[in-house]
Amino acid sequence: MNTNINREKVLIKALSIMKPKIKKSLISTEVNDREDLEQEIVFRIIKAVKDERIETPPSFSEYIEDFNK
Repeated sequence: MNTNINREKVLIKALSIMKPKIKKSLISTEVNDREDLEQEIVFRIIKAVKDERIETPPSFSEYIEDFNK
């Protein structure tokens, strides 16, 4: 169950980080295609998180511990 909570947190974080970048990129797209393209991009982000291709990055202490091994 903890994994599901982590996946949800990763998904929320990924979407909140990417939303402004998506909006900015859509400016160069035709007005009629923007909404469809935005939905497709969001769908692919969700799929990447669900397929575990996007992971929660390690904390600094975890990084140092792995680095020192």
